[in-house]
This record gives sequence, C-alpha cells and structure tokens, in this order.
Amino acid sequence: MTRLRMVETCLVRCLDRVRKEIADKEQRERRQAEERRPPAPDWFLEPGIGVGALPVAEGT
Repeated sequence: MTRLRMVETCLVRCLDRVRKEIADKEQRERRQAEERRPPAPDWFLEPGIGVGALPVAEGT
C-alpha cells in the first residue's frame, strides 16, 4: 500500500506541473492574440434610415 501512495503522490505532482504548463501556455496565447488584434477603425459605415437610403460614413 505504501508504494501505491508513493506512486499516487508522484503522479499528483506531475499532473500539477502539467496543469501549470497548460495554464501558462493558454495565458501566452491569449496575450499574443491581443497583441495581433488590429486596431479599431477610426470610421465606420452606418446604414441609412428608410428604404433606399444611402449609407452614412461616421468618423471619430
């Protein structure tokens, strides 16, 4: 029984390390995705009101 507890302890520690590596990798990927996100446009098109109305350009 003692050997099984020792194996269990080793596996729990190993699993903790794997979970930490996964969390670190996910955090890096989220940070990289934020850095790659293009900036917000300084203008956009808004549909006109009514049938056949032309779009309106809006700037900031």
